[in-house]
Amino acid sequence: MAVDGDTFRALMRQFPAGVTIVTFDDDGTLGGLTVSSFCSLSLEPPLVLVCIDRGVASHDAIARAGKFGVSVCADGQGGLAWDFANPKKDKQELLKATPHSLADGVPLLDNCVATMACRIVAEHAAGDHTIYVGQVESGTVDEALEPLAYCRAGLGSFTPA
Repeated sequence: MAVDGDTFRALMRQFPAGVTIVTFDDDGTLGGLTVSSFCSLSLEPPLVLVCIDRGVASHDAIARAGKFGVSVCADGQGGLAWDFANPKKDKQELLKATPHSLADGVPLLDNCVATMACRIVAEHAAGDHTIYVGQVESGTVDEALEPLAYCRAGLGSFTPA
């Protein structure tokens, strides 16, 4: 017997996760959303995965675009992460107002710990989400910045010991 939804959410809140903003260009319509379900998958070829709720508007737009950007948030970008997580915010307007560049056809946010442009190479339905597997086509790193972390329903900085 599976645990109920409230118990599962409480369990998952105990696991610290990085904070990313996944972006896309759906035939000229820019968008994005905050995602903590992101991880590396393979070194050869370089693959990552993001898990997107099938109930959010961005889900189908990412599939149509065939590619997505991942911006790994830095400490100090918590407000931006909350904005991209807010379903009431207009993501196209939010992205237009947020400094970013375009790489390989996807928007990547400025001042992030890392950014990567990914081409979708596989999709897998799992529960109420789709797992999008992306091949990393390009990327940037800024090791001078500290990453933002999510744990226990809050955002905070992470400093390696």
